[in-house]
This record gives sequence, C-alpha cells and structure tokens, in this order.
Amino acid sequence: MMVMGTNKITLNEKGKVILPGDLNQHVQLVPHSDIAVTVNGKQVREPVSISGEDNVELAAVKGDQGKITVEISKDRLSAYVTLTPAVVIAPQIEVEYTPNGVTVKVLPQLKAEYPFTTEAIVQALKENGVVYGISREKISSLLKKPSETKTLVAEGTPFKPGVDESVNLLIDTENNNQPEILPDGRVDFRQKRLTSVDIGQVLAVKIPGKPGEPGTGVDGRPIEPPDYKRMELQAGEGTLLQQNGFSVVSTGRGLPLVQRNKNTWIFKVIPVYQVEEVTLSTGNLEFNGDLVVNKDVAEGMSVFAAGDVKIGGSVYGAKIVALGDVIVSKNVISSFVNAGGMSQYLENLKIKFQSINKSLIQLVELVVLLQERCRQLNKEVCLGQLIVGLINKKFSHLPKTINELVHLLKNKKVVVSSEVRNLITELELKFRRLGWLKIKSIEELQQLQQRVSAVMDFLEAQDNEEKGNVTVSYAINSNIEAEGSVYIAGKGCINTNINAKGNVTIDAVFRGGIISCKGAVKINEAGSEMGVKTVIKTGGSPVKIEKAYQNVFITVGSSSKNINGTEYKVYVREEQNQ
Repeated sequence: MMVMGTNKITLNEKGKVILPGDLNQHVQLVPHSDIAVTVNGKQVREPVSISGEDNVELAAVKGDQGKITVEISKDRLSAYVTLTPAVVIAPQIEVEYTPNGVTVKVLPQLKAEYPFTTEAIVQALKENGVVYGISREKISSLLKKPSETKTLVAEGTPFKPGVDESVNLLIDTENNNQPEILPDGRVDFRQKRLTSVDIGQVLAVKIPGKPGEPGTGVDGRPIEPPDYKRMELQAGEGTLLQQNGFSVVSTGRGLPLVQRNKNTWIFKVIPVYQVEEVTLSTGNLEFNGDLVVNKDVAEGMSVFAAGDVKIGGSVYGAKIVALGDVIVSKNVISSFVNAGGMSQYLENLKIKFQSINKSLIQLVELVVLLQERCRQLNKEVCLGQLIVGLINKKFSHLPKTINELVHLLKNKKVVVSSEVRNLITELELKFRRLGWLKIKSIEELQQLQQRVSAVMDFLEAQDNEEKGNVTVSYAINSNIEAEGSVYIAGKGCINTNINAKGNVTIDAVFRGGIISCKGAVKINEAGSEMGVKTVIKTGGSPVKIEKAYQNVFITVGSSSKNINGTEYKVYVREEQNQ
C-alpha cells in the first residue's frame, strides 16, 4: 500500500499506522467512511485521539468485482477476451502538523487489480461456447501484462476454399478484322483475318472445379466452405458437346459466336459470313466457311474461303480462292479465281511439308539424345548451336526444301490460309537466317514440328473436299482454275486462261487465251475475225463450237484441229484428225 504523510507518522504495508515514540504532540485520527478504521480492535467512525501505544489499523474495502468478457467473431474463427479489473479502495493517510497538534486523515485510494488466472479465463471461454483453438500461451501473456484491451486468445481453422470451374476459350472472338501480325514482327494491315473454325475444332474446354474443405470454428463446430462456382457449356447451331459436357466442338466450318449469361456459355458456328464489299477498309477476307460478298471485290484484295464464295458484284484485279464453288454475278477483270483448292499446287506443298515434318521429328530425337549425353558428361551446350550444327551435318536439305516452299508461294498463283503462310514464314526465319540461335527450349522445336504436322493434316483433308466449280458472267485478262467445271454465263471471256478438271461451258465468246481441261468444252463462239490466237485443249473429251474463227487451235487427246477460216458447228473428238 502507498504510504503518504511525513517521515515520522507512517502507514505500513499491513495497514497499521505507526507513530514515532518521541512524538509529544496530540494526535487526532480522522476516519473515512469508505475505509474500515479500527483502534485497538474497535471500529471508529468519528475523529479520535491516538497515541503510540494504540493499535491503529486501516483495512482496504473491495469495490466492483472484476469481469471476464468473451467475444466471438461473426465468422466463428476468433475469440477475444476483455478483462475488466476489480476495483479495490485502499487506505492512505495524510498528516497535518499544526500548533495545536497533529491531525492524521484517513483517505481512500482506488486501485485496479486483475485477480484472474489462466484456468478462470479458460472456464469463461468454455462457458461462452469457446472450446477449440484456445491458446494458453496467449492467455499467459495477457496475465503477465493485463489490460482492458480486447485480446485474441483462441483461433479456429479457416475453411479451404474450393476451385471454381472455368472455361478455357480456344477461339479468339475479340480480334476480328484486326491487322495480322506476321512471325517476323511486321504488321500486314491489308490482311485482317476473320475468326473462323474448321470441322471438329475444339472451341472451348471446361476446367473442372473442386469443392473446398471445411474448417473448424472456435465453438468446435465445422465451418462449411461456400460451394464452388459451376460453369455450363451449351451447344447451339453448328456445335456439339463432348466429354460429358466438358468440351464443345464445331460440327461445321464457319464463324464462331459465344454468348455468356452468368455461368452459362452458349456456342454457335455460323456457316456463312456476309459482307457488303471487300476493300482496304475490310481487308483481305479469310474464312473457314461460306463467304458472301454483296457487291465488288476491289483491286489488290484477296478472298479465301473453306466453303463457297458468292460475289454479287465484280472482281477487279483480285484473288478469289474457295475450297468449294465460286460464283461471280458480274465481271472478273484482271483477276485470279480458283475453286476447289488448287490441287496442282497443294500436292507440291504436301510433299515438301511431309519431308520437313519427317526431318523435324528426327531432329527433335537427336537433340534430346545429345542433350542427355551432355548432362551425363557435365558439359554445357548451347541449344541453338546444337540445332544449327545438326542441320548443317545431317539435315542440310532442310533449308533448301524450305526455300523451295517459299518460292512456290511467291511464284505461283496460290492462296493458302494464314496459318500455312505464317508457318512457312517462320520456317524461313528459322532456317535461312539462323533463327535457331535464339531458341530457349526444346519445346519450341517440338511445337514447330507439331504445327507442321497439323498443316499436313489440313492439306490432306482438302483432298476429300467436294470439287469446286466456277461460275462467272464475264472474264477479261484473268486466270480461272477449277477442280470441277467452269461455266461462263454472260458475254464470255477475253484473253483469259481457264484450267479445269471438269467441263468448260461458255455461252458466248471465248477470244484469246487458253482453255485446258479434262472434261468436254462447249463454246458458242471461239476466236475473232482479227484472228486472235485461241487455244483449246482437253484430255480426250470432245470440243463443240458453234462458230470458230481462224487461229483457233483445238487439241482433244491425241487429236488436233487448227481453224484456218471461219467455220460453223465445229466438233472435235478423240482419234479424229482434221
């Protein structure tokens, strides 16, 4: 207890007032109502005189009892204790010296005490439902430095959240009509490729989710994790669900569309893509389906479709390629038109890709073996230098084959998909410009081989396509090729070359140029009065011309006929010599 007063009259720790023996003054004790004061064993409530022979004792009086308050968090993962201290009214004295004597006043002193133990706090926790995660160490630390601050003394185990289902979208629906970035980093602003898909292409895959694991609250009860989010794939037009609804694939070629409604993904593949016209503003069009152009295709532009191409206007100085049919309602001027996939060029592409693919497979195997050997010998090796060395020693034909592939595209009137074109460009960069020196992992080489293999599959699949036919109204200074037949329905052809595996039918005039086909040829009027050279060749099928002028040369298999003057009802067939 605190001792107050002079250094002569004191209050010891046991609450006893000590008067010095040499004190000769009269001493008066003034008690306080809040302190129990006894003199010689009798409680006094009024001022009384005392001497050194009296036994004066002052006793503390307890006030408010201490309290343990327990609080549990809303998530039941934390429990807190707040200690409210007990209040003790302790005695103290105040000594006043006057000429008439000494006055000793008894005064109260409020003191806070924490009369708590670890077991008492644990019991309070249990009484409030806290039975799990109680930390005696934290309780002990609190008792060593008690305070009225809310203190964490128990913690539960939080639940482990589950993994939500997600959808891995394997098609790009955001970049339609964006300029194409070439493998060498250049940007082709003319080539703005449409997002399109092929038959059997996987559009999206649902990644499975996983439920969470329950936790335990400080009350000992489980805390269930929230249910993980589930995604649903729905197959609309042109699509099909596979793998128990975990993937969606296209059942046809076309434009993929994705609609998301909260957790539901709806997929469609539209087989026909329609534009008003093809100009620099639209860019070149490339689409795995049918393409419809309502008006014209402008000069310098190209159109590639895995299905049919229908053009409502004219084609000016452009390239039109379709794996299906090509129909041009009006004129074809200074343009290249191909229907059916240009098999004569694609066969060469396939042969070269087969050679490249075989070499790349062997190259991958050798690189893997040599890398393992170097690891066993603790030798460091530069992957790029290793690949370049193998190409120079064992695969020296590869750069040549790739160079031929590049020239095949540059020198022939052939249009391929951007995937094929970009792959050829990347092969050229790798093999002709020592691009392998920048390679970082064997996976890059493996991925390149896999892309070559995928292109081979694509080219092989085109052999099974239905043969394409070409139908135009009028053609001038153009080249027309068809895996099927060619039909010129309007004014005819001027200075145009036609190459077809089927028949060639021209309702009007064919003047200047060459027709080469395997099927039959039927023309209303061939050549001109001015004697423009006009050549017609078939593999053996007959040629029928209503009217032919001089300098028209006809070859049917092994038979041939030259028109030296105007003739009518010309009919040439195999084994007929005229």
